[in-house]
Amino acid sequence: MTEADEKPETEPPSASPARHVAIDLDPCPDDCRELLARAARRTLRQERRTRGSLAIAVVSDAEMRRQHERWLGRDASTDVLTFDLRDRPGPDSVDGQIVVSSGTARRRARRRGIDWRRELALYVVHGCLHLCGYDDRESEAFERMHAREDEILSGLGLGRVFGVRPRRPASAEKPRSRSRRP
Repeated sequence: MTEADEKPETEPPSASPARHVAIDLDPCPDDCRELLARAARRTLRQERRTRGSLAIAVVSDAEMRRQHERWLGRDASTDVLTFDLRDRPGPDSVDGQIVVSSGTARRRARRRGIDWRRELALYVVHGCLHLCGYDDRESEAFERMHAREDEILSGLGLGRVFGVRPRRPASAEKPRSRSRRP
């Protein structure tokens, strides 16, 4: 049994099989499909979202820019867009769509010195947490949400991703000391 098939730790073994979150990844590169599905399942399971559906799309920067303009009126690319599609929100359900930018993930991952698929997994976890009611507009909520992201990603064996500081070029690692006057 893979981690994606495991039941939540808090769910009894006799839980109804009707309680399920269907996850659709389209479009999504084959080399990150399983990882993104695991990230979404783990996040939703830990947030006790046990039924509903989630669509995840991995798109180019150009497509993300179009979507960002269409839905939020911002003419710029972004890392993730999240759409809660529930008619009546329930405490254990999810019905949403998450759109993530592969170009943004590649650029930010390069700066952080990590694999771009880890960055994409961060975006999926971030979107799932938004669907579960997390907000990152206020400072305290921002810290709580991003700490939760790193906790979930660490549980997947990816370690902290949001909290990874960008790598500095070798020339910037150590400031040169100025010569002192006698």
